[in-house]
Amino acid sequence: MTKGVKISIIVISFIFIFSLLLSIIIFNKSAGNFVEIIQDNKVLYTFDLNTTYDKTIKIECENGYNIIEIDKNQVRISESNCPDKVCMNTGNLRSGVPIVCLPHKLVIRYADED
Repeated sequence: MTKGVKISIIVISFIFIFSLLLSIIIFNKSAGNFVEIIQDNKVLYTFDLNTTYDKTIKIECENGYNIIEIDKNQVRISESNCPDKVCMNTGNLRSGVPIVCLPHKLVIRYADED
């Protein structure tokens, strides 16, 4: 390999790593601190995570329930009687990824301050 080829490989590698890091920073921007709990396309609750601590909410519907925990700026479904438990296995609410319980028509997502 010539010296020019080695330099080209180093420059291309540097550009690739830089663009990868930049895309990670851009796409992992922190979501707002407001969370909405929606059921049947109706907003039931809106919380500011900066002021809401250690809260447990039970959301009931005609075919079951979900228990939502808000603790230390984290939101998750801790209990549900839906058949597949995907909502529980989703874990904590993350930016761009809502928690959804399809059988109970429930969505938990970050929201704008408005």
